[in-house]
Amino acid sequence: MVLFGISFVALAIYYWTMSITPGPNNVMLTVSGANFGFNRTIPHITGIGLGCSVQTFLLCLGLGAIFTLYPVIQEVLKWVGAAYLIYLSVKLIGAKVKNATVPQKPLTMMEAALFQFINPKAWVKATTTATIFLPAGTSPIGAGIAIFTVCLAVNVVSASTWATFGVGIGRFLSNSRGLMIFNYSMAALLIGTAGYVVAV
Repeated sequence: MVLFGISFVALAIYYWTMSITPGPNNVMLTVSGANFGFNRTIPHITGIGLGCSVQTFLLCLGLGAIFTLYPVIQEVLKWVGAAYLIYLSVKLIGAKVKNATVPQKPLTMMEAALFQFINPKAWVKATTTATIFLPAGTSPIGAGIAIFTVCLAVNVVSASTWATFGVGIGRFLSNSRGLMIFNYSMAALLIGTAGYVVAV
């Protein structure tokens, strides 16, 4: 299907590939699914979908020009994103150290949506999507809405997949010690991701 010069199949396949691969969102979704279950992770899933889609839509409207004029903004976002990942890691470990049976609250929809604006992988995904799939000479608003719709649908399915994966892992972690080890491992992945973010 093609609308506004956009191949929805090609866009969906590309965006799925970018979304389903490991990254900060997917690590956090796995942790949330394992700790809180799928239903309590739905706001997190929704927030990722909305945040990434709005981000891509804004880039379709020309937000990317700001980064061209002021590249320091991207650098700042990179460091802020890395700092937030470290903060989440410390918070995750700290909660389990204090009391292994008391879970943290899952991210709200707004928190998950806002995180996309300091998530380096989300910026790369949004920028490449807007660059590749926004046809020249078409209405940026019309095409942007079309891209927004596809990105939202794909994000929700991808995020749900990772949350379900976390739920599956959580079922094997029936004791607090196992869950604590899992959370430590996920925290280490987040810290490693933060290091990678600032290194590239």
